[in-house]
Amino acid sequence: MVILVAILRELGPYAWFIVGALFLTAEVMLPGVNLIWFGVAASATGLLDLVHPIGWEMQMLSFLVFAAVSVVAARLITWRTGSDPDSEQVNRGPSTMIGRELALADPIVNGTGRALFADSTWRVAGPDQPAGARVRVVGIDASTLVVEPVER
Repeated sequence: MVILVAILRELGPYAWFIVGALFLTAEVMLPGVNLIWFGVAASATGLLDLVHPIGWEMQMLSFLVFAAVSVVAARLITWRTGSDPDSEQVNRGPSTMIGRELALADPIVNGTGRALFADSTWRVAGPDQPAGARVRVVGIDASTLVVEPVER
């Protein structure tokens, strides 16, 4: 605790900005954690200390209050706005692709080829088609999309 107090005294409000930057960096680097709100709270504490210098005890209390308020506010906003329309499709894998039209990246030869979807290619199965042809996803077999040609 003595080291923490010494750092807060030495760096002043900038210590909180550094802590906030570390939280925000960790948010980007670590999957599955929500540290953004602690980064916001640390930055708000630094801003408070910059505008109105306060002792380290009040800085700690301010950080805890800002963290609690930001987490609760984020939860309330998420709850009030309802779920994102795409959130129901999370973890449903390729089943969300049924009915979509795709362009073939590689031709379908002997029943298999590859099609473009977003930033990746998927293995497809269906009647032989040239590269660039438009196909519609009609089913899924394991990780292979079953397609049929799109009539123009």
